[in-house]
Amino acid sequence: MDKSEPGAGAGAGGGPAAALKRAVTSPYALLVLAALFWGGNWVAGRGLRGDVPPVALAFWRWVVAAVVFLPFTLGDVIRARGTIRREWLRLVVYALLGVTLFNAMVYWGLGRTPAINGALLNSAAPIFVFVTVWLAFGERARWLQMAGVCLSLAGVATIVTRGDLAALLRLEIGRGDLLIMVAVYFWGVYSIMLKRWPTALSPTTFLAVIMIIGMVFLLPLFLWERAAGGSVTVTARSVAGIVYLGLFASLGAYICWNRGVQAVGAQRGSLFQHLIPVFTTIFAVILLGERIEPFHVIGIALILSGIYLATRRGPAPAATDGG
Repeated sequence: MDKSEPGAGAGAGGGPAAALKRAVTSPYALLVLAALFWGGNWVAGRGLRGDVPPVALAFWRWVVAAVVFLPFTLGDVIRARGTIRREWLRLVVYALLGVTLFNAMVYWGLGRTPAINGALLNSAAPIFVFVTVWLAFGERARWLQMAGVCLSLAGVATIVTRGDLAALLRLEIGRGDLLIMVAVYFWGVYSIMLKRWPTALSPTTFLAVIMIIGMVFLLPLFLWERAAGGSVTVTARSVAGIVYLGLFASLGAYICWNRGVQAVGAQRGSLFQHLIPVFTTIFAVILLGERIEPFHVIGIALILSGIYLATRRGPAPAATDGG
């Protein structure tokens, strides 16, 4: 496996070009890109809800990603078959958590819960990560990280409640909320594993393998959904949306996220999920004609401030994840 971190090859010098290369290939830049691509996922998913059933949406987005990605990586997968046989269990777990269960449960949940509930639960992933790492590994978070989590959550709550924080008290937890909550927890465990249970495969080979395994597990769910009457309405919009989800929300986002989290750890990396509603707001203004309101500006400012605090290096606790 390539153990080098993104941007590690750039030295301290090299002028503006080297500085730009270090900036755009840094793990934090990769995490921002992942959040950008996933922000578009919420807008695309909203537009496709009436045309594409949830499991079909999860399945076809990965089919598109595989059609584009596998021709370039299948040779590497075949050459790495020995490593794949040795690591089959962890690869199956990665695929189930990060490809099959997370995607299917999110789309199932969004069909049963308001957007405000789903957005808040998705942004709770850093809390799940901090608690799980603490319980499983006895690792304590730095106070700056915890302060950053709280500040970012306040920003997310400001955006999704349109500045009416009292709306949080009126939320009801239903089946959709529970599905998304479990899905987000699965994603948190997936992110922790990237740092704690690393694979010997290169990042691209790893993604290709879990993509294949994940689609194998999605296939029976997809066939069951079709047998139950779920069908895709083929339009220019639905095709364009699925292509976007396959190329950017699946392929591009996962590559950026996996490399970024492997470099900085799940605790820091998970905080960048708070950028997803920021980018969702921007895309909604551009693509859906929505206006930026004062609560958007306040919420985005809180989120960015929280990420800044949480990614600063303060005094280290007794045990850290090396991030």
